[in-house]
Amino acid sequence: MKLIHAFIPGKPVPQGSVNVYGGRVVSVKPELRKWRDAIRAALLAKHPGEPLDGPLSVSLVFQIQPPQKPRWALPAVKPDVDKLIRGALDSMSTTKTQAGVITDDARVVSITATKTYHGTPGVFVTITEVQP
Repeated sequence: MKLIHAFIPGKPVPQGSVNVYGGRVVSVKPELRKWRDAIRAALLAKHPGEPLDGPLSVSLVFQIQPPQKPRWALPAVKPDVDKLIRGALDSMSTTKTQAGVITDDARVVSITATKTYHGTPGVFVTITEVQP
């Protein structure tokens, strides 16, 4: 069973839905591109070989900066956890132009994600091969 575990420091950046205007796709914002590149580089440093290609479980713990006056003890605020997940998963996948640690995010059969105010801003990523 293979396991990849890494912490990527930085402000987690959400990835919104793809917008199409007049038949063209709007490009990725620079801060999201930098965030995805940081995740990709950190994971490739931990797993430089062939991308994983089979059922996978992914765990993501997003550590975000709390506001100056938090309304709640838990980060029930933007960015949305589903949009944070989307950006992280897309950074892991192999594309036409970039290597990744997984062949396709469709290989993910189980995912857990948490947002917390604790610790240095960034994300802990754990990818595990799932054995049937």
